[in-house]
Amino acid sequence: MKTGGSFLLALLLIVLVISFFAGPSAAQEKVTMAGMATFGGAYVGVDEINRAKDFFLNERAGKILNKPIEFIIIDDEGKPAVGARKVRELAESKGARFFDGPASSAVGMAVSQVAKETKSILIGSFGADDFTGTQCHRYAFRWGLSAYGAIQQTIIPLIKKFPAAKRWYTITPDYIFGHSLLNNAKEVFNKYGVEHVGNDMHPIGQTEYSSFFNKAMAAKADVVVFLNFGKDTVNSIKQAGNFGLAKKAKLLAVWTQGTQDLVEIGPEAAEGVYLGCQFWHNVDFPGTRAFVKAWQDKYNVPPSYPEAMHVEQFRMMAMGIEKAKSLNTDAVSKAMEGMKWDGVTGETSIQSFNHETRKNYFLLQGKPKKEMKDPHDMASVVSFGSSLKTQAESACKMQ
Repeated sequence: MKTGGSFLLALLLIVLVISFFAGPSAAQEKVTMAGMATFGGAYVGVDEINRAKDFFLNERAGKILNKPIEFIIIDDEGKPAVGARKVRELAESKGARFFDGPASSAVGMAVSQVAKETKSILIGSFGADDFTGTQCHRYAFRWGLSAYGAIQQTIIPLIKKFPAAKRWYTITPDYIFGHSLLNNAKEVFNKYGVEHVGNDMHPIGQTEYSSFFNKAMAAKADVVVFLNFGKDTVNSIKQAGNFGLAKKAKLLAVWTQGTQDLVEIGPEAAEGVYLGCQFWHNVDFPGTRAFVKAWQDKYNVPPSYPEAMHVEQFRMMAMGIEKAKSLNTDAVSKAMEGMKWDGVTGETSIQSFNHETRKNYFLLQGKPKKEMKDPHDMASVVSFGSSLKTQAESACKMQ
């Protein structure tokens, strides 16, 4: 009896020890997610990603698969080496395997290589075509349309709208994103018989654009196309307004941040300007309406493109994890392929062969100030749609 009692006591102690070590570990298991932004410079980012993070965590009650979410914000400093190093450190030291991509194409391409090596899910919306083209891999996904898609949904509608506008001039930032847009624009110009009468390259943070405008006017351009982004777009359009360029040619900014850019540009300079955007808050899709209402209830302003982008990319990771019922990134990647949902830009789905997302891209036109119903009603929708390369056209060979 004594022996039996000792055995039971020992067994109880073993159970207690196992419970002590296993219990807290199970209870503390978490989903580590990270979002990347550039804090300052031409790419604005810290406020937008923090608001998006708070919104996402609030709507999820801080959990995925009933596991708490640990959320980390990374400042990539707009530098590929810095972004890649910080992602690798988080993957190795924190076990982070779910990353929301940066604004910069150069940073994004460097981070994508690290994601591939560490088997981490990366969802980005930077423009470089190679992200889901020649450099595609099973852990990389794109929410926003690529440079190809943005050009297809902005330049082609304007060529059709203004068939007499045959002379087009481009102003391009001298880095991966700008070159991707420019190469795609040239292909469209050639296909539709448009004459590309000139191009100016500029670095990130260009402060003076008037010399470019003078050259565009000397070339008798019918349309001047801005292929830059962020503060560069804001500064160039504002200066174009002061220059009176819109009275001499039609203006198109292919890739903007929606309300965020328009508020900075101001209604006077934005009036009549055509603007491409991944997200617009004032469209009548169920997913857009629900998101915009919830965002306005929380922040009292409509969301901009960067905020909508981050929220949707966070949601995509959560949906993939829940569909896979696992944190295993191979399982999550497979679960995300072909996934469909009612997103912040309407019906949305993911192509399996290259992990691009089929979503709407919007062509807007700046409204006259007298037609604005509220301070953020600065543009009307000219057209929208989605343009993706087919599997036969794509350079992606999934790895």
